[in-house]
Amino acid sequence: MQLIDFNRSTADLHPGLALYWEHHDQRLAITDLQTGPHQLLLITRAGRPLTLDQFRARCQQVDPHAALFIAGTPTQRLYGYRLVAHLILLG
Repeated sequence: MQLIDFNRSTADLHPGLALYWEHHDQRLAITDLQTGPHQLLLITRAGRPLTLDQFRARCQQVDPHAALFIAGTPTQRLYGYRLVAHLILLG
């Protein structure tokens, strides 16, 4: 999924929704972002998750065609998300 696709599809969602990554039936908080060549790495750590509004603010200068990945070894490409309660679960 590219950043522009994510931004367009979430444009009408509540800005306070928290961002999580769903991995092996666990929800891991997206707490930080890192840019790479043609990619945006989403970082999971213990702590407070980014909200949709915080994510948008941090991505204003990022190439809209950057692909979304979860940081790790190896990185994992993100293909979509789903809404659960007050969360956005990326996968």
